[in-house]
Amino acid sequence: MKKAGRETSSPSRPSFFHLFLSTYMLRNYLKIAWRNLIKHPTTTGINIVGLTTGLATCLLIGLFIRNELSYDTYHAKSDRIYRVNIIRTTGAEVDRSGITPYPLAPAMRTDFADWPKIARIHADQDLTVLVSPEKVFSADNVVFAEPELLDLFDFTFLTGDGRAILSQPNQVILSETTARTYFGTVSPIGKTLRIGNDLTAVVKGVMQDIPAQSNLPASMLVSFSSMKTFFSFGIDEWGLRSGGSVFVALPAGRSPEDYADRLRQVEKKYFSGRDGDTSELVLQPLRDIHFNPTFEGTILTPAISPTYLYVFGAVGLFVLLIACVNFINMSTARAMTRAREVGVRKVIGATQGQLVAQFLSEAFWVTTFSAVLALLITYNVLPLVNDFMQKQIAFVWSESVLLLAVLALLTGLLAGLYPAFFLSRFQPVRVLKTAAEPGRGGVAWLRQGLVVFQFTISLVLAVGVLIVYQQMSFFRQKDLGFSQKAILSVGLPKQNDLNALRRSLQQVPGVEQVSLALGAPTSRNNFGTDIRLDPANPAKKVSIALKLADADYLNTYGLKLVAGRFFEHRDTLGMANSIPEEKRRYAFVVNENLVKTMGLAKPEQAVGRKIRLGLNDITAEIIGVVRDFHTSSLREPIVPMVMMNFPSFYYSAGLKLNTQDYARTLSAVETTWKKFYPDALFEAKFLDQSLQELYENEQRQFTLLRVFAGLALVICCLGLWGLASFIIERRTKEIGVRKVLGASVSSIVALLSRDFLKLVLVALVIATPIGWYAMESWLKEFSYRIEVEWWVFALVGTGAVLIAFLTVSFQSIKAALMNPVRSLKSE
Repeated sequence: MKKAGRETSSPSRPSFFHLFLSTYMLRNYLKIAWRNLIKHPTTTGINIVGLTTGLATCLLIGLFIRNELSYDTYHAKSDRIYRVNIIRTTGAEVDRSGITPYPLAPAMRTDFADWPKIARIHADQDLTVLVSPEKVFSADNVVFAEPELLDLFDFTFLTGDGRAILSQPNQVILSETTARTYFGTVSPIGKTLRIGNDLTAVVKGVMQDIPAQSNLPASMLVSFSSMKTFFSFGIDEWGLRSGGSVFVALPAGRSPEDYADRLRQVEKKYFSGRDGDTSELVLQPLRDIHFNPTFEGTILTPAISPTYLYVFGAVGLFVLLIACVNFINMSTARAMTRAREVGVRKVIGATQGQLVAQFLSEAFWVTTFSAVLALLITYNVLPLVNDFMQKQIAFVWSESVLLLAVLALLTGLLAGLYPAFFLSRFQPVRVLKTAAEPGRGGVAWLRQGLVVFQFTISLVLAVGVLIVYQQMSFFRQKDLGFSQKAILSVGLPKQNDLNALRRSLQQVPGVEQVSLALGAPTSRNNFGTDIRLDPANPAKKVSIALKLADADYLNTYGLKLVAGRFFEHRDTLGMANSIPEEKRRYAFVVNENLVKTMGLAKPEQAVGRKIRLGLNDITAEIIGVVRDFHTSSLREPIVPMVMMNFPSFYYSAGLKLNTQDYARTLSAVETTWKKFYPDALFEAKFLDQSLQELYENEQRQFTLLRVFAGLALVICCLGLWGLASFIIERRTKEIGVRKVLGASVSSIVALLSRDFLKLVLVALVIATPIGWYAMESWLKEFSYRIEVEWWVFALVGTGAVLIAFLTVSFQSIKAALMNPVRSLKSE
């Protein structure tokens, strides 16, 4: 019994001893690892540069993805909030939108008293806000909201009762930043603002800034009842959709399917029977809005494709994988130099586990040092990324360190595990007895396979860069159907005295043409509605884009008239407000696409026909047909379009300039404009600049893709350079023998470069179908696009071969020019 008792109490001493020994061994591993790393500075430098670049890229992309995934998650009811979307089907056309008619929310409340919380909004941008005659601002992200919105979304009010404020007309709540911008340190409460042209509102409250990760990043909340003053049309029109949306919050435990029957009843009562087409109401989860381009996000925050995140996430991981491949290749390539070290260690008693720990410690030294550098780089580069991406990605130290620690741990295991097990398996008898490289055949194949993997990824990225560049060039060069050079777009705050304004602008030196309209041919200022092709048959209708423009629009923008005539100034007189509605004479000009939609063979056949507009049921005759031009970006096809002379909606002036002194002309235009709008903000932009803004996302993607492709290729070349230098070093004596036997420098360079160039060619064969499929999938998003041609892959392949050859040839030429006496003297 005593013996048994002694045995149970004895482990305390060995336990302390083992702990001390483990600590000592770990310290010893790290010390030896550090010595081995500084002994080979070139290899260590290549690994650190590659891993630092890969980790920093992954961390930046990880922060970006986290930022995108956090949209609207801060609302307590975010998992129960839905937007009411509408899917309208007219013949073969399907229109999906989160913009719904304004009477929808009141109708849903009236018909179903027990419906969950419902709130409607109107979102608007680029509004002029007058604080005082000396202080005029351009306001983005203005949201008109019903008080019920506060039952759904979480807003923090610093001053005022949000519900009471939004319950009364002509009252507004400002965000902290907006209040500070408008009034500085003075309290804004009780101050008066003029929003847009006609709405005067009193500031009654201040709220905390809404997080940037929101589909409704409102700079101000205006009571929805103010819409009656703000909006030109009545908001009770079912045929009008312009920035309005409806949100609902479902009770806990209920799903959209539970309310499907109610939605169908609303469809039947207010949509299907009224319009003659089919309409379907669907509930879209709040968190889905930002990632579902099918419904276009919101007016304030466009949706992005989830593929966008997948691609950047994959690219970041690939850049890191390429760096890991360099580490593995360099470690296995130097296996022979470590083989004798392993043999000696095993002879004196080292186990395989201890050797694995030793080599893994080297990998973790490199990854830890690289992770620290990557963290510092990310912290300093993130502000530049935010400026470029127009984002507000936050750098949270705790999250960033945790994410980087996980990445560094996985990277250390991925990069160091195989070399550790490979080196620790060497047999001491074999490596101490012979100079042969252990595992030469299998390891050589592994290295070659990893080099092929590296270059395959780099070539796919290079193909992507070239094709995106071609598509962006196509955007810039494609004929849009109208003139865009030297045309200045100027905003018009009000529609009074338009004729006097036109005459004054025409007298400015350098101004050749002046046109007043809702917006330029391709602009965000469009109305969407439908037309009845046969007024006697209301069921036969087509969705169209509605352009509101004056008689000078044709010449100012260089549109081509193919049949009939364009508007004349006398057409405006026939629809003046002084004329009773029933006696007004309207006129339409349509595009060729609408003519085809009408089933007519020639444009001339459309002239004289009458069609009825879905907006206010205006019926008018087609007086002319213009050649098709793009009314939106090249992502979308040209749609049927109707032009209408309607001065009440002329919010923009287009000025065609003919001058060499643009600065003086712009100054004169502003001076003239200020005479008519002394208390408004002058905003002007050249049309070609506005067109470029339509493709900002693609341009940013192209720039980022170009950067990532460049990083991947640089890391590949670094690894290839290091691998080539080591392998050539191992073949120094072979090169000396060949030179003694008469081999020329060129033949030796060819011999040493050939194996590496073969790997690049294999990578090109693998990358070609992958790159073709990936870019074809991307190009499908555009209605007007380039074709992927064979020469793109030939050019990329030739460039890759040339870069690889230059990378390897430097070391090859250096070895080939070496005096054979030096390389053979030790033999």
